[in-house]
This record gives sequence, structure tokens and C-alpha cells, in this order.
Amino acid sequence: MKSSPHRPSIELLFKRGLGSAEIARRLQISSSTVRNVVAAIKKRGDASEVKKSGRPRSVNTRNTRAIIKKRIIRNDGLSLNRMASQLGIARSTVQSIVKNDLKLKSYKLRRGQYLSDKSKAMRLENAENYSSTF
Repeated sequence: MKSSPHRPSIELLFKRGLGSAEIARRLQISSSTVRNVVAAIKKRGDASEVKKSGRPRSVNTRNTRAIIKKRIIRNDGLSLNRMASQLGIARSTVQSIVKNDLKLKSYKLRRGQYLSDKSKAMRLENAENYSSTF
């Protein structure tokens, strides 16, 4: 869960002696948000964020996601394998960023038969001949 951007304002108003309901009304935010921030102030003395426990993200960072998104926008035909090798990260990491974070679907490009204008005209003529026989 993201921290509230109103933390400094809530802290200032709380230290001036305002109640949770009044702070929520003035800032036009939910009273539960104000109560949570006030509880943190009472417990720790300030409203600053606490460092979370757990293993930090090492590769799937905001910067990496932005780079991958820019590369896809620039060249959507670029393979995930090539992108992963260029960035020096695992293919599965690139795949999970594309799928879960960017909400895109990856697929393998298929090459089709080249149709010139002459061959398109021939196909149309043959199709018309075929359909006229029935």
C-alpha cells in the first residue's frame, strides 16, 4: 500500500491540536487515512515512512520498467530475448514486467507470404471464377 501524500499536512495540523475528523474535512481525505497517520505520529513521534522489511527489488525497478516500456513503444517487434540480453537481465524478468506491470501480451511475430499487386489480382480472379462455378 502506498503512503499518503498528505502525511506532512496531517502531521502539521495534528501538532496544531486539530482532531482527526477536522483534519479529514479540511484536506478532503478519508478519516481512516488521517487516523492511520495520527497513530503513526503517536507511536513514532513523526509521520515519516518506515523502511519495510523484506527483500528489495533488485532488477524490477521503476527505471527498468520505464526502459522496457520505451523500447516496446519504439520497436514493438523487438523480441523479449533480445531485450533481456541487451539489458543484462533474465528473460523471465522482462516477461513478467511486460505481462504484469505493463499489462501487455507478448507473442512471436509470424512471417506471412508476400503478396504483390499482381498476385492479389490473380487470387481475386481465381476466387471469382471458383465462386461462379457454384
